[in-house]
Amino acid sequence: MRRFDKSKWLAISLLAALAGAWSTNAALAAGILTPVGSQQSLAIESQKIDVHINNGVAVTTVTQVFRNSAAQPLEALYTFPVPREASVSNFSMWINGKEVIGEVLERQQARQIYQQVTRVERKDPGLLEQVDYKTFEMRVFPVPARGAQQVQITYYQPVDYDSGFGTYVYPLEMDEAASRLTGELSLMVDVKSAIPLKRTWSPSHGEALVTAEMGPGRYRAGIEEAQGNLDRDFVLVYELERERMGLDLITSRSKSEDGYFMLLVTPGSAFDEPRKQVNVTYVLDVSGSMGLGGKLDVARRAVIEGLKAMRQGDTFNVIAFNIAPISLAPQPLPATDENRQSAFDFLQSLEGRGGTDLMPALEQAMTMQAVGARNAVLLLSDGQATGVNDNGGFLAAIRRGPAGTRIFSFGIGNEINRPLLDRLAIETGGLADYLSGQDEVERKLTLMQRKLASPAAENLKLSIEGIEISDLCPQQPPNLFRGQQLALLGRYRGAGEAKLTLTGDFLGKREALTAKLDFPETNADNPELERMWAWRKVDGLMNQIREQGESAGVKKQIIELGTQYSIVTPFTAFLVLENEAAYQRFSIERRNLRRVENERSAAERQRGADATPNVGRQVTWSGGGGGAVEWLFLAGTGLLAGGRLISRRRASQA
Repeated sequence: MRRFDKSKWLAISLLAALAGAWSTNAALAAGILTPVGSQQSLAIESQKIDVHINNGVAVTTVTQVFRNSAAQPLEALYTFPVPREASVSNFSMWINGKEVIGEVLERQQARQIYQQVTRVERKDPGLLEQVDYKTFEMRVFPVPARGAQQVQITYYQPVDYDSGFGTYVYPLEMDEAASRLTGELSLMVDVKSAIPLKRTWSPSHGEALVTAEMGPGRYRAGIEEAQGNLDRDFVLVYELERERMGLDLITSRSKSEDGYFMLLVTPGSAFDEPRKQVNVTYVLDVSGSMGLGGKLDVARRAVIEGLKAMRQGDTFNVIAFNIAPISLAPQPLPATDENRQSAFDFLQSLEGRGGTDLMPALEQAMTMQAVGARNAVLLLSDGQATGVNDNGGFLAAIRRGPAGTRIFSFGIGNEINRPLLDRLAIETGGLADYLSGQDEVERKLTLMQRKLASPAAENLKLSIEGIEISDLCPQQPPNLFRGQQLALLGRYRGAGEAKLTLTGDFLGKREALTAKLDFPETNADNPELERMWAWRKVDGLMNQIREQGESAGVKKQIIELGTQYSIVTPFTAFLVLENEAAYQRFSIERRNLRRVENERSAAERQRGADATPNVGRQVTWSGGGGGAVEWLFLAGTGLLAGGRLISRRRASQA
């Protein structure tokens, strides 16, 4: 075996440091608060986070108080990230002791009104904008002299689910200087599940988290600090008593318009197959941005855990990159103890420095194939490619390369180029996942290794008879892996019983799953689905812009979705004005106010409802000699509404 040339690596690292020193900015810490146009003191006095997780959908409400110790009013600029697939659904300020709920406008219009009110009228507005795919900015004026201003943000997101584990992350990590609050930090999480919960815990906060079982399928957990510290992300993990397998249908509909639905498809052990040999090329980002916030240490630990999990007959390689890639070996290596130790030594020699040129590393990794094995690239990066503003070049390069290798992306930290990492995985039939620095690396890597070895279903296609569906997001369902949960959102017209058919290549054989589902004429229990669907629709349109460039037609669609459904996009923004008269003066319709009222009413009903409303029966089915398979199909009122699982058949028998 030819071991890596350490002197060559040191030379490349030095060049990387010189070339990237001017181009690599310090990673933006989560939740940075800055007084605009002033060096005066401005601080986050307190932060209260309420999280309600109802069968896999999380609603996070963050209430913060900004404190101004200066002798004059200040404008606050607060920059923060939100998690993957999160849709910001409300922005409120407390003015004269009363909550004022914001509205979403076209971004330029919102800015103009904000500037007019702050600069000319000196009133009390707030502005919330999406800076890029990962960061939001909130502007609040004024934070009174020697006074405080209270604001609130709410967002929805699906909880990350994998093989019986749900993981919720609230990004708290800040730089050391800004991490300490002057007042209270309170974080309370209510978890409710139709499948009973086995346990819940926090990898990030350990014994500081107090948990209580509130009943079957219900847990409450929280932390409270008199002087809060925002020095690390909050991570909560809950484990179901049994791994979820089956179909869950969630709907929302008013009488006046078409309905919304989310279909969750979760394969279990029934779709396992004998483990095949795997050949994994670990591609590790060692650029300057990875050297910040401990991201490189997390990525290094992840590769080490992955190498430990490899079995006899498996092969691997490791490629590190910043402005240029360097590999552990020219070809894949057998997973022997000696070769693993060489990889460990290689990993320990790496430092985060320089710019990020991902393309050459990916192109090299795609050629590291082993005949007869499942070939995979496991990319560990924050995806911050230097000087790259679109994804088209990456996709073109992958399509030019040899076929048969899947990319599995692991995003590290809060400052992640999620659109790029997601797209690389989807394009090659792989999967993207994300790691907080406080998450359980070993558990996450173990679950990912299973997927490298045994994909469940490919080339999926959904059809429904009996009702009309439209605007399915994503339009083409991605591959479905063992333990993963596939969430499909769409619109529906009509009501009553409908037949769902999900066809795909299950373990290499074309098969179809069919079920009968009940789509209600009205359902007021899940209004958050409307914004979740709109966010997914916007996300697809933004991917189109990243790959093909911006067009007036696509931009117009995004603005229409953002303003109609009151969600922040790159082309829309939340605006809070002083009172109702101010909204009327600028002819701003109170769409979001109505949505927030409906969503809060539904949330109150759900909090008082049983965790297992009319849970459907377990159904055993089999087909084509494939053996019996047990699926849980959840039905009834509340969050989960569905029908009966009927049959499974091979496409050839249709």
